[in-house]
Amino acid sequence: MRLNHNTLAYAAKNNLNAINNNLTKSMQRLSSGYKINKSSDDPAGKAISRTMQTQIRGLDRAELNANDGISLIQTAEGALNEIHSILARMRELAVQAANDTYDETDRGAMQDEIEQLKDELDRISDTTDFNGRSLLNGELNKKGYTDNDDLKIVEIGGDIEAGVYGISINGTGAQAVKTITALADNATITKAQEGTLSINGFSIEIYEGMTGKEINAAIRDASAKIGIDYDMAGTLTTQQYGRKQSITVKADNEKLAELLGADGKTEYGENAKADFTKDGDERIGFEDTATIDTEGNRVTVTDKNGFKMVYDIDPEASAGDVNVTVLSAGPMVFQIGNNEGQVLNVNIGKTTADSLDIETINIYTNGYATDAIGRIDAAVDKISSIRSGLGAFQNRLDYTVTNLQTANENLTSAVSRIMDSDMADEITEYTQQNVLSQSALQMLMKSNARPEGLLQLFQR
Repeated sequence: MRLNHNTLAYAAKNNLNAINNNLTKSMQRLSSGYKINKSSDDPAGKAISRTMQTQIRGLDRAELNANDGISLIQTAEGALNEIHSILARMRELAVQAANDTYDETDRGAMQDEIEQLKDELDRISDTTDFNGRSLLNGELNKKGYTDNDDLKIVEIGGDIEAGVYGISINGTGAQAVKTITALADNATITKAQEGTLSINGFSIEIYEGMTGKEINAAIRDASAKIGIDYDMAGTLTTQQYGRKQSITVKADNEKLAELLGADGKTEYGENAKADFTKDGDERIGFEDTATIDTEGNRVTVTDKNGFKMVYDIDPEASAGDVNVTVLSAGPMVFQIGNNEGQVLNVNIGKTTADSLDIETINIYTNGYATDAIGRIDAAVDKISSIRSGLGAFQNRLDYTVTNLQTANENLTSAVSRIMDSDMADEITEYTQQNVLSQSALQMLMKSNARPEGLLQLFQR
């Protein structure tokens, strides 16, 4: 037995320290619920779990983004539903006005309602937004610019690739122009000259005793209702351009027709002339399958798979080539995944009355009302197409949300297996280490008491 070095006590102390360290780890795991509380517990597991936890937070945010996208689409869908209702009412009025049982006053009341409906349609298109982002005014169309102000972009479809596209302006559209005889202000209609003057089917009653000034004013006011300007000097000019614009002036009285020069002949406007710019034999930007159409000064290029570009030519434009640069910017980008590039681009077409080609419709005659029906039908088809696209986007986002939730669940489960404590195992470990700690403590106390036995040697 040795007095100076109590090796048994040292051994008991070392075992007690090791047991206490294990007991401390076990208590940490039980109190935190994690089996990795610091990097030294499992360096690789700590690094892997932190990467996974970052991904989980990204998945959580992507899920919220997708749900925000669904809310945005539902906002646009609600507004488009109202636009559809407006178009349905406008079409109903056009169908009603196409029936010749209604007179000018009746059709005027219908036209007033149509004007109000167009204004409301424009208001909805201009003011519908989500968190400050306008949805229906064309802001979410593909963006682009031209190198010549003579050609202005109206709409670029969302599926069009960024790049340069060439359009050649070969001629501008023309208005329909018709000249009749303007009466002197002091001229007076005789009994033999009275009758009905018709401008594009819109009737003006000419009575005995009317003065030339009154007749010119009546022609001016009637023409304005059907989109025609009258300069009081005998020239009638359509406000719009294109081959669909026409002016026909007739009279049911031969003498009245002779007096006013109402020969019954029809004068037409002209559409603009445009083509694809070529570099040698190749079109610039456009595929060989693309086609180009004009109506008035509006140019529409279409191709397979929904490709569509719409431009307006300035009425004073000069002939020449114009380059249109289409950018990738414009559509709203939804970050719907955890990683770079996991995005959804949402394009929403412009829905104003002008973009729907119903800005200038009127229903004062059967012919105009019939034309209005056709234009409104085309507008309904466009809105239906936009709504169909939004519905497809929403369905896709619904699946996206479900997929993100599944990925989140599985990744969270993987992190749990790495990080979380098995409470049953830890309680068992804690109980074992606690018993060992008490045992080691007892042995340390006994090993410290053993040198006292040496004192018995000195007592004999």
